[in-house]
Amino acid sequence: MDRRDVLGHLLLASASAQALAADSDAGVFPREVVDALGRRVRIERRPERMLVVFPSNIELVWALGLGERVTAIGGTVRWPSEAMAKPRIGGALGYSVEAAAAHRPDLLVLTPAHQSALHLVDAFARIGVPSVVLTHPDLPSVLRNLALLGQATGSEDAARREQARMQQALHDVTQRVAGAPVRSVYLETAAAARGAYQTMGRGHYASDALRWAGGRNVFEASLQGAQQVSAEAIFLHDPDVIISLQQTPKDAELIARRPGWSHLRAVRSGRVVVLARGHKLIPGPRQVQAVRDYARALHPERFADAGGLA
Repeated sequence: MDRRDVLGHLLLASASAQALAADSDAGVFPREVVDALGRRVRIERRPERMLVVFPSNIELVWALGLGERVTAIGGTVRWPSEAMAKPRIGGALGYSVEAAAAHRPDLLVLTPAHQSALHLVDAFARIGVPSVVLTHPDLPSVLRNLALLGQATGSEDAARREQARMQQALHDVTQRVAGAPVRSVYLETAAAARGAYQTMGRGHYASDALRWAGGRNVFEASLQGAQQVSAEAIFLHDPDVIISLQQTPKDAELIARRPGWSHLRAVRSGRVVVLARGHKLIPGPRQVQAVRDYARALHPERFADAGGLA
């Protein structure tokens, strides 16, 4: 799928989501929404005490200006600072129904990242608290999630504004890299000392972001979601560009010094880029910033002017 096809896919998905949101009168409750699992969820009144689990959903909720309506959060959250001040429930070791219920939420927003969080859906349903489940396999799904949350909370206008901002940012990148060669890229999300590397394939928002940036993920066809790969697999694909996401960015030369890596095309041509992980592995509105960063790494010649995208 080339960038024009992706653009059409994204615009169509967004238009459908906005039409869905427009079907409900803003601010009028009760209302019913259909979440990412196909569940019809009835929301009796405007949510005022939301429990939001996982960083991506927290960023979506804050993008809609709903932070004051969040009573507690879950997951490893580092942004925004206002969210970090909220009470927390659960984490890597699981989520307690009792701890969550103690905050008296009137809406649960989460992602089926692991079963210990998803089991909250049935538990809350038994006590009459609705849950909205979001998924994010690609960039269009982030726009759909904004529309769905806008509909669920009576914040349709805010959702449309944020969608428009994201679409404009993506359009700007598309224009900037138009006509540039599509470069093959290995996106490294983690590296272990013993030669095991983490990346992703199809069905992952980061792989979709690379397409927007004018790249082609070398593992798009062979892998599904986040996966571990060997150095041999990377050598086989011999990417044009290597992008390494690191919590604390280190010198790209360290990658070139790995045994055998000096033979890779990306290393020989000096196309190894280290970027801060930050928001790049969080499928929220800041994915458009990730796309800009990837585009700069893949096509630096298109961003050489001082007026480049921020």
